[in-house]
Amino acid sequence: MILLILSILVRAAYPSLQSVVAQTQATTLANDLVSLLHYARLQALHHQRAVSLCSLIDNECQRPWQTSLTVFLDQAPLGSLDNADQALLTIDLPDDSKILWRSFRRKAYLRFTSSGATDNQNGRFITCAQPGNLAAVRNIIINRQGRFRVAKLEKDVLKALIEDQGC
Repeated sequence: MILLILSILVRAAYPSLQSVVAQTQATTLANDLVSLLHYARLQALHHQRAVSLCSLIDNECQRPWQTSLTVFLDQAPLGSLDNADQALLTIDLPDDSKILWRSFRRKAYLRFTSSGATDNQNGRFITCAQPGNLAAVRNIIINRQGRFRVAKLEKDVLKALIEDQGC
């Protein structure tokens, strides 16, 4: 009898629990990205050289950002990790998560200059912790000075963005 009551309570609480898990995963992914942005910007200032951040596949920056993110000292050709470049940090992304990066210059990477500003790449990150779940999406905006903020969007705008971008 106790097991029956307990199973009914668990079944009733399950949807709420799923929502909490999705929101926690979304916040964690957004916080990890913000930390990595801080790190990349500080490394550009520290080394006084350009630093790029992207998802590398065969040492080339690709979109969307999935699997892992790499911060590296980036010399020409830009957006690729070659012998002249130095990888500084690589982090793995959780399974099924995706980061959409859209910038003014439409590059697959974000590049910080030696002054800590972006390379004229003001733009937006949409982090998707669970595909198709609006509760698991966060919006991070970065300006040309290299500063960023987590911004809220109306659900209609957010839904249109993620449907357009395939999140």
